[in-house]
Amino acid sequence: MASVTDPQSDEPAEEPTPSRTKRLSTYGLVAVSVVALAVVIVGLTLPGPEPELTTAPPPSTEAPSSAAAPTENKVVDEPFDPKAPIPGCDTVEVPDEPTYSSRVTTGRPGYDNPKFPWFNGPKATAMSTALAQDLPAGAEIDFASPSASLVFQPISDFGDDDPTGTTNAYGSVSNGDARGGVQIAVQKSSRPIPPCVAGQLDERRSLPDGVVVDLQDTWREINGTRTNTRSASAYVPDGSWIYASSNDSVGNTGGQNSGRIPLTIDDLVRIAGDPRLRVTAAVTAGTPAPSQGCSGPSAFDSANGPAVTREQAKRLDRVLATIDFGGPSPGPLQLTDFSDDALCVSVPDAMGGATIDIAIAGGRTPPAEERPDPVSGAQKTRRVLQDGTVVQTLFANYAPALGPDGGDSRPQSANSVVVTRPGGTEITIRSSAVSPNSATPLERLESIALTPGLEL
Repeated sequence: MASVTDPQSDEPAEEPTPSRTKRLSTYGLVAVSVVALAVVIVGLTLPGPEPELTTAPPPSTEAPSSAAAPTENKVVDEPFDPKAPIPGCDTVEVPDEPTYSSRVTTGRPGYDNPKFPWFNGPKATAMSTALAQDLPAGAEIDFASPSASLVFQPISDFGDDDPTGTTNAYGSVSNGDARGGVQIAVQKSSRPIPPCVAGQLDERRSLPDGVVVDLQDTWREINGTRTNTRSASAYVPDGSWIYASSNDSVGNTGGQNSGRIPLTIDDLVRIAGDPRLRVTAAVTAGTPAPSQGCSGPSAFDSANGPAVTREQAKRLDRVLATIDFGGPSPGPLQLTDFSDDALCVSVPDAMGGATIDIAIAGGRTPPAEERPDPVSGAQKTRRVLQDGTVVQTLFANYAPALGPDGGDSRPQSANSVVVTRPGGTEITIRSSAVSPNSATPLERLESIALTPGLEL
């Protein structure tokens, strides 16, 4: 998804004193980031997800085929009058031509990065709670994984000396018959309030506490599909820059719009001006960090089952609550990262210090019997119950491979059970432990997976 970042370091080195108009562009750039191995592509505008701002494979060096070359996207932005006055602005500047740059980061971002002392896990939770409370009455965050549920994410570290950093929260919101994407970005910045530039804002408001908010209500068409977007950019005296936007885009592939934006301009001003989102806002002691999300097993990668609803997840939560895990009970099931057809949850310190990971998905086909693999050393079994349920088990002991930074070299054990019901529900339960603890026995995992009612 898109993430807002401050690309000042991307300005050409030969321009030590950029124009006031170019300085404005540092507050209006968009980036597309991929977690774990992130390639960030920076563009000028801040609408919803756009096909042309996605990462693309490198150009082929092979001879061109006879197939027709793909056509370029046709992009049309809302026209504007560069000479028109802007409410709240004494002067209006003419915009420069847009410029683009990119940045790359490796590794999975994490909370509590000492490079960004103003932000950590508890701070992210407090900000996310405030954001949810700022939504208008009747609005609801659509069911999604934590990273797509308006939860502020870790700051990506690009390895440079820029200590600002940006945390982003994304999600889809429904408000009556209006539905669309919402993005909030918070950044620590020492830059002055930028000038008013035609086409970059429709109005500038000054709030009683000294916060200046730039507002825009605009649209962009891509290949004839129009996406409407509203945004509010707040420049706070304490050094916070808070950006709030909402659009009418639905779905993950673009080209799908509801026609109505779920948040009004006043909603966005309320969010961008909330003191609880600022970099200097205090956090109550004992506030936990947000959930880091979870993933399903690799078997989920090749299947596309029906989307799981919030009501289905709550029903399965009630089933899991009846099971004795020999330790803490599992938290609420959540959608897996990058998928809407599988649920997952992790149970740490269950049954003698082992961790239990649970994943549940629908629309699966019973697996075929695999050939024995004498090289892996893993012990596998497969059997079919009378009702057609397929039960697979896997047991393995292994020593982890140590990286350049070392790590825990103690032996580890892992047990896995995959139960595929005739109706297509697949329940995967995996337990792992580090010596001297042992993974939860396969018999116990199988009993959990076969619990009545644990089906979509």
